[in-house]
Amino acid sequence: MQDLKEELKEESLVAAFGDQESAVQAATALDAAGIPPDHVGVVAENVRQAREAAGSFSAAGAIVGAIVGALLALVFVIVGGDEIRQNLVAIVIGAPILVFAFAAIGALAGRAKLFQSRKYVSYERAVERGEVLVTVSGSPELLQRSRRILEQHGALRFRHEQTGEAI
Repeated sequence: MQDLKEELKEESLVAAFGDQESAVQAATALDAAGIPPDHVGVVAENVRQAREAAGSFSAAGAIVGAIVGALLALVFVIVGGDEIRQNLVAIVIGAPILVFAFAAIGALAGRAKLFQSRKYVSYERAVERGEVLVTVSGSPELLQRSRRILEQHGALRFRHEQTGEAI
């Protein structure tokens, strides 16, 4: 239970670097300082990935998609008549497939630019200009320690996000 509470408190720190070499050196220094590698991400030359620095709506999209898939399966069973209702194999196999398919579609839609806030444009533009983003996710204490390391390696600017996700 305590781990879940700590996980919910996680945030992300996004640092912009002028070149890839500085960003890689900073990421290496984070690793050497004991920051878990799965809490660190680097984005270079990938504008689409840059917008994810502030998080995505993938999880929410997957949930909405799964609900839509379940409702659609229910409608098929109700409207499909006796032929469908009597075929339990079709229901048992078809319903989960619809739920899974719509959940996958929802997760992908949640990553689309359409669902991103306008503030994410700054990350896209930074990467378009040739900057490299280094993200660190974790507790506020971990982010403070990481910020000092990133500053020492030439981070140009920082931004805090409430996502708790590393790219």
